[in-house]
Amino acid sequence: MADTKIIAATLEVFQECKVRSFPVDCCSLLRHYGYKVYTYKELKMKNNELYEMCMGYSDDAFQDGCTGIIAYNQDKPAGRSRFSLMHELGHHVFAHVGNSSRNEREANAFASNLLAPRIAIHYAHCHSASDVAHIFELSYEAASNAFADYQKWHARVARYSMTTLDQQMYQHFYHSSARRFVWNIRRCPSCGRILYNRQECGCQLTALPEYIPAFGTEDAWDRDSDRQFKGALNRWLYGE
Repeated sequence: MADTKIIAATLEVFQECKVRSFPVDCCSLLRHYGYKVYTYKELKMKNNELYEMCMGYSDDAFQDGCTGIIAYNQDKPAGRSRFSLMHELGHHVFAHVGNSSRNEREANAFASNLLAPRIAIHYAHCHSASDVAHIFELSYEAASNAFADYQKWHARVARYSMTTLDQQMYQHFYHSSARRFVWNIRRCPSCGRILYNRQECGCQLTALPEYIPAFGTEDAWDRDSDRQFKGALNRWLYGE
């Protein structure tokens, strides 16, 4: 599981940038912190020398703090590009200097927890890495790592209750109008209704195909742990 430094940093970004819904808008976050965001293709048209430098550094994404530029390879899968962009934001947030394995681990953990907070994975009812990849728009590899870490987080909360940071994360995403933890907010394109944690509102006669989570009896990894988790949450919320 990520340490408190990582979780605290992601919560600070959520609060500062007023992130209330997933999947997050990666480019908006980067622009908030003063970066100009380009695809590698756009960068090549503007500055071929800088483009060659980017490709020499990484074929995924590149950050230059001096010029305030972050570029990413538009030819990579979207989920991979999103992770790469938030990885670079992690370097900025932690003010990393130089390349080191520790810096890379921190940036990876930051990106994973920013894109798919473990508490959001829980309330989105993700029961597999496929669910995480679908809902939070991650690559399957990143989703697998996030889901494995979520299982550890879930077991810890079920056994020891929520930490102060868990509680702060819950409170940040708690929506008073919806009266619940909200992980997704969208507007119905047909009737304009605001939807909380729903893919559609059912106003149309012909509904879109429903997404069916990849979850069967063989994937019920720990139902007892889930009941313990709910008990821990209720004790914190209601003093039960």
